[in-house]
Amino acid sequence: MSYRLSVRDGFAAAHRLVGSGGKCEALHGHNFRVTLRVVGQNLDEAGMLVDFGRLKGVLKEIIGQLDHSDLNSHPAFTKDSPSSENIARFIWKLAEERLSVEGVEVESVTVSESETASATYEPGRGR
Repeated sequence: MSYRLSVRDGFAAAHRLVGSGGKCEALHGHNFRVTLRVVGQNLDEAGMLVDFGRLKGVLKEIIGQLDHSDLNSHPAFTKDSPSSENIARFIWKLAEERLSVEGVEVESVTVSESETASATYEPGRGR
């Protein structure tokens, strides 16, 4: 048996998807929405896997590094294009570093750049 928790937040940023072909190679922006999903098996004395406030705080701190920026200028994207896929992986990595000590695993991060387009990073899946 396991428990899954999700929190959502968002940030605004610009990026260019160099090499993608078409209009997305030009600088453009999105109001990105991010869903952080964790999984674990053990509840604490209060009956919680991890406090939602803690999850929200971790997500807010990470996306605060990206908010109102040109993602192509961010150090995390000097080698990798700031695609929604790579943004999701970046957020997953930082969230995992912060939350692994809490006894939970970051199961996935989904980054939506619009109401109809999103990318999810789930390590170890889709092989």
